[in-house]
Amino acid sequence: MTLLDLLLFVTSLVWFASFCFGCYRVWMETKSVPIERLRQLWMEEEKLYGGLPAGLRRPDELDEAWEQKFASQISEPFPLLSRLLSRRRFAQWLEREIRRAHVNWNVGSTLAVLLLLTVSGFSLTSIVLSLLAPTISPLWRFVIAFLMAGLSPFALIIWLRYKQRQFIRRVETVLPDTLALMANALRAGMGFQQAIELVAMEGLPPLREEFAIVSRATTLGASLDEALQGLVERVPSVELELVVTAVLIQREVGGSLARLLDIAATTVRNRLRLRQEIRAETSLTRGSAFALAFGLPALVFVFANFASFVTGSELWSAPMFTNPLGLKSWFAIVALEAGGWLWLRQVLETLEG
Repeated sequence: MTLLDLLLFVTSLVWFASFCFGCYRVWMETKSVPIERLRQLWMEEEKLYGGLPAGLRRPDELDEAWEQKFASQISEPFPLLSRLLSRRRFAQWLEREIRRAHVNWNVGSTLAVLLLLTVSGFSLTSIVLSLLAPTISPLWRFVIAFLMAGLSPFALIIWLRYKQRQFIRRVETVLPDTLALMANALRAGMGFQQAIELVAMEGLPPLREEFAIVSRATTLGASLDEALQGLVERVPSVELELVVTAVLIQREVGGSLARLLDIAATTVRNRLRLRQEIRAETSLTRGSAFALAFGLPALVFVFANFASFVTGSELWSAPMFTNPLGLKSWFAIVALEAGGWLWLRQVLETLEG
């Protein structure tokens, strides 16, 4: 057994142990109750029984009870890892991304998943290369596995960005109605702080929870400007940032805030409708881009090998796994596919933005 085989065996064991532990942690976290669900249950209890239990009638005590229940449901699975990396810039950036994605994770668990993806990328790539390309040299096998180990954690970053886009899309969907509700509250004689509290109680999720955080921040002593800037930091939506900027400017120069919110609601609604129309017009282009980037090469690969198999000759893709030149061509294929897909996505995002 060579040193490389021993290293692959050890990494495979570590990967398997990490995978089992990760499955256990996911199973444990699925049993926990998210904070939004707790708030919903408490609101339903208030509607059914006409009030909350004694001792939980003040909003600050209710928020404290939510936090205690939430903290009891979710514990830190990797305290040592969190303490070691909590002050690192990467951990702070990762915590901000998790908070913006609004997933029920913490920094320690996310860092553990990143390590799991790194180890699994290295070991799985080594195993696949050993099965499909046994003639490749151990050095090249190690280099390819090392590159895949470095690229594997980006899958989690891409997933977090996807969750962020999903959350922002939900926020922008309910933003016009939320602004209209605030404008009506201001016309009824309420102040801006009272309008925020009204949205936190009667608004549509997920903006209701975000404005509840703003209301609580102002209650605890933060200024309204700081609370709204924190809202923009948690929800990096362009539409919401424009509204918050307009509100902050209006508070300095004066004017009718209700009319401003009505104009903002109309503007956001028109922008969303225009974006949906552009997305509908470019749906065929996006489908063609996906087909050209992934569908057509996969179909050619499958049908060419199937034709070779039916005729009884050597598989069409066999030299790509046995010939050194064919193995090097995989790098060019992956690079061209990834580059073309990223370029097409950039063009489509520019059209939709």
